[in-house]
Amino acid sequence: MDGRIFLQALRQITQEVSSEHDLKKAMNLLVQHIRQTTEADCCSLYLLDEFRKRYRLMATDGLSQQAVGKATLRQDEGLVGVVGTTSEILNLADASAHPNFKYLPDVGEDEYLSFLGVPVLNQGNRLGVLVVQSKTRQIFGEQEESFMVTLAAQIGSIIARSKQENSVEDDVLQRLKGMSSTGEVAIAPALVWQPDVSLDEVKIQQCDDPMMQVELFNQVMFQLQIEMDRAALKMQEGDKRSAASGYVSSYGRLLDDSAFQDEVVSSIEEGQYMATSAVKFVIERRLKDAQISGQEDKFVEIQDFGQVLISRLVHACNREFDIAEPVILVMENISASMVAELPKDKIAGFVATSRVASAHASILARDFGIPSVLGVNININDIDGHTIIVDGRNCEVILDPPESVVDEFRQLVTQSREQHDLFDREMNNTVNCLDGRHITIGLNAGLNQKNSDVSQCSDNIGLFRTEIAFMLCQTFPSEQQQYEWYSRMLEEFSPKPVCMRTLDIGSDKGLSYLPNKENNPALGWRGVRVTMDMPNIMYTQLRAMLRAHQKYGNLELMIPMVSRIEEVLFVKKAMIEVANEIRSRTGQEVTLPRFGVMIEVPSCVYLMDELAAEVDFFSIGSNDLMQYLLAVDRSNPKVQRFYNIFHPAVVRCLKDLANKASQHGRHITLCGESAGEPLSALLLLSLGFTSLSMNYSYISRIKYILRRVSYEQLQELGKKALTMTSAAEIRSLYEVYAISQGLGKIISLYQQEHNKPDPNIIPAKP
Repeated sequence: MDGRIFLQALRQITQEVSSEHDLKKAMNLLVQHIRQTTEADCCSLYLLDEFRKRYRLMATDGLSQQAVGKATLRQDEGLVGVVGTTSEILNLADASAHPNFKYLPDVGEDEYLSFLGVPVLNQGNRLGVLVVQSKTRQIFGEQEESFMVTLAAQIGSIIARSKQENSVEDDVLQRLKGMSSTGEVAIAPALVWQPDVSLDEVKIQQCDDPMMQVELFNQVMFQLQIEMDRAALKMQEGDKRSAASGYVSSYGRLLDDSAFQDEVVSSIEEGQYMATSAVKFVIERRLKDAQISGQEDKFVEIQDFGQVLISRLVHACNREFDIAEPVILVMENISASMVAELPKDKIAGFVATSRVASAHASILARDFGIPSVLGVNININDIDGHTIIVDGRNCEVILDPPESVVDEFRQLVTQSREQHDLFDREMNNTVNCLDGRHITIGLNAGLNQKNSDVSQCSDNIGLFRTEIAFMLCQTFPSEQQQYEWYSRMLEEFSPKPVCMRTLDIGSDKGLSYLPNKENNPALGWRGVRVTMDMPNIMYTQLRAMLRAHQKYGNLELMIPMVSRIEEVLFVKKAMIEVANEIRSRTGQEVTLPRFGVMIEVPSCVYLMDELAAEVDFFSIGSNDLMQYLLAVDRSNPKVQRFYNIFHPAVVRCLKDLANKASQHGRHITLCGESAGEPLSALLLLSLGFTSLSMNYSYISRIKYILRRVSYEQLQELGKKALTMTSAAEIRSLYEVYAISQGLGKIISLYQQEHNKPDPNIIPAKP
């Protein structure tokens, strides 16, 4: 191929393909242009179907068009499988002579001899394989290889973008990614819900009888208050007290806001406006104020409340759910009132197209265990009545799945349920390894848990996230309100220790009433830095905590995001001052709680000697520690594949922390997602950790697994892991051990449920 023709064709193809918004058309353009430019006899594009683990022919110029969308190969099968698995170029003069050659009937490639395949990758992820073939035996040249690699990268970025914006349709399965999710899996018909009258559609109208409009407004407000109280009572009775508190704090404050009611009544009386028009005026003013001040959560809550109020005023009440079977509710935005009030036996899940959801709605959905996916780019007008799958674990929605896919999901759900039933039978037993070593299992909490027996399944509360309750409020909670929260938690788990983390806001945990915009929030004003700059907030929280501790005596207190010894000394001094203040006021002796720090910032790894002199215990926040140690934003899809606890640096760092704590006689716990993952838990035990704290949903599985392993054998594995330099090798070490202990099926199903990538797949070489 002439070099000038090569460059000219490359520019032309790149421009045409990237400007085509339809993915199928872009793929067809690509293979046609490549065949023409390279003078090959055939060009084809295979895409990886991640769900079925197969490569599917998606576009071709030279093979049978009837095979497009139908012809498939297992991901390790054929020459396409070789290219995909190795992520390397394969250039053959005689394709059929290769040991991995796979003949596909009905595809029409019998006459082709030579083969050039290049991987289609994006951010290191396998997306497909691009192939050219020739009827003559020949090795394709370096320019052809370079040409193909460049265009494979081009189509890779287009496919990745299409996956994010819509879905890669394979004529069988339409999968759409969301921005956030809750719960597990729901399979049901879609029921599209749209308000009969939106705030924008309300026309400004005046009236002849303002007094009647005022009376209508007051009646609707009163009715909403009754309904809110009824929903809150149901949640209280169903052990959703914290969720009820958040729901009431959101809508209750708006219903009880006399200024809001006065503004609406004044607008009706003075302007002679209809109640709907007056509400629209006041709501839009408040929305503008919330937008200017950057209070996104408050904006969404006001918008939701305004929509509910407008609907009631025009008698467009909530749609009656007189349906015989559960449905998945599809709408633009999920409001907290909808999650709280709708019949749970009729709602299998939620899908919302809006990227900005109410924090209260998300927390309620999570607390109720309702599968939901938010921020999905979907046309809701086209799916009413269609069967959809909501996969909250993988933040994905599948549209019109074929029966085979529905069966696979149902089988996965059934297997998961069977395993959970197996785990739950041992849920309340303590954890002793096969050699008798006791492992402490703690619970990470932030709201009241799913049932009243939750305190029996854990040895303690390893992490109580006090910021969750703050996030459910509209203003900073009072000392008395916090005292009641903390007292309830200490009483519920007494005499077991409850380790409460002081307010940890910033980064992805914001408060609507404390707006804070930063260019790099993960490295900004967060954790203990916030409370040191706002000592009144810190002292109020410490007083509430210590008062509750005096009553129940089982509090442990720790501070988040420590990076300097001065931060520890500041909070410790404040705690002692508060204790002295309570002692002086009550005349009673005050016992200080055990005091600790979270190890989340790498600087603390080198301050362990100094920190050990000031604290009683350590708690490793593995999520942030790994993020900072590896310079990886775990929420960024472009780099989250590098977030790996089996990275040799992470393994060695965790071992150093365990050794330092042991040297100083300080208890150390690891609380984070890693503690609840089967292979990660085995790694942690092998490094010397005997205390793990995790979310409620992980406890039964981890307890089951740890009772079937030997702590001493894991110590030997840990020694080997510390000598290894590859994350894949280290992970494989623990996989092999788990299989030898009869845990292979449990590990395999966990990886399927959580869509864990194969650690042995090596990215393309530069």
